[in-house]
Amino acid sequence: MYDSRIPYDKSAAIWSPDGELVQLSYARKASEKGAAALGMILDEKTILLAGETLFDPLVVKPDKIQEIDNKLFLIASGLSTDSNLLIGQSRLVAQQHRLIYGEKISVRALAQRLGDLMARHTIQGGLRPFGTALLLAGFNPISKEAELFFVDNGGSHFAVNAYAAGSGNERIIDALRKEYKQGINVDAAKKLVLEIITSALNKKETLTEKELEIQILTAE
Repeated sequence: MYDSRIPYDKSAAIWSPDGELVQLSYARKASEKGAAALGMILDEKTILLAGETLFDPLVVKPDKIQEIDNKLFLIASGLSTDSNLLIGQSRLVAQQHRLIYGEKISVRALAQRLGDLMARHTIQGGLRPFGTALLLAGFNPISKEAELFFVDNGGSHFAVNAYAAGSGNERIIDALRKEYKQGINVDAAKKLVLEIITSALNKKETLTEKELEIQILTAE
């Protein structure tokens, strides 16, 4: 059968007749091949981030969860080169904000800045969409309340209470919709994360904390 998308997948800036940016769809597929990542707000002062650790025993295991600024973290899933570029850009934006405004950048503002950058890569000639999706976690500089944002490959970004990116993300998100409740304690949250990711990735045995990188962020 003839694939009607083929004439429209040569550029990130050309719409297909069914209203799809085909190159962006490809980029999302690339990010879904990355290691699973998950974030959830446990309460107003606590956030859990978790990332699947895929590594070769011959290679030093990299950190999945990256600190961008004080109590501001990013976890990326997808093409590692794109992830590293966005992590570096995140740190640059955070430091520029401190220099200009004399205060730490908020999670919302950083998500917006990264979203703008990623969106430009879907409309500007000679560029391609980023093959990575992001979860940003931190605390509101004024209220100190926990904040979690998801940034899509195309730059769309929104606040979430719990969300996932990378491998098995749709199954993980479906499970979170059913099982997640705000106010869950740390131990119960860790157990839930291990069970959800194990199921989503069709693992035969339940994952242990040693097989995931888990970090608990607190406002204090």
